[in-house]
Amino acid sequence: MHLKKHIIPLAALFLLFSCDLMSDHKLISDEPGEENEAWVEQVFSGGQQCDPDDNYEPPDTEKLLKSRGIDLFDTDKEHLGVCGACSCPSYAAIHYALIHTDDVEKAEKIGFELSEGPNQ
Repeated sequence: MHLKKHIIPLAALFLLFSCDLMSDHKLISDEPGEENEAWVEQVFSGGQQCDPDDNYEPPDTEKLLKSRGIDLFDTDKEHLGVCGACSCPSYAAIHYALIHTDDVEKAEKIGFELSEGPNQ
């Protein structure tokens, strides 16, 4: 009986400690050099509702930017709602990329624009 009294507080302490360890996860933007990083974004949409042959494949943001010599620190996507009418796209999303500030101009040349980053 004496042991049971100590197990619950020890388990609670262990749980708190393990949660604290997991909360130390750092995003790339928290790494040194944050002042040299910028989020850029571009909206991509395509395909067509009601089209049985719709095979729209959204661009791979990483490949697209790397093909222009732009290195990425991080990427993210925010899917947008699309209407159900047959004239509506089957895909719409904002593609985000965290890049070096020196590469913003290159990204803008292919349609990206400066952004505050993904909604978190």
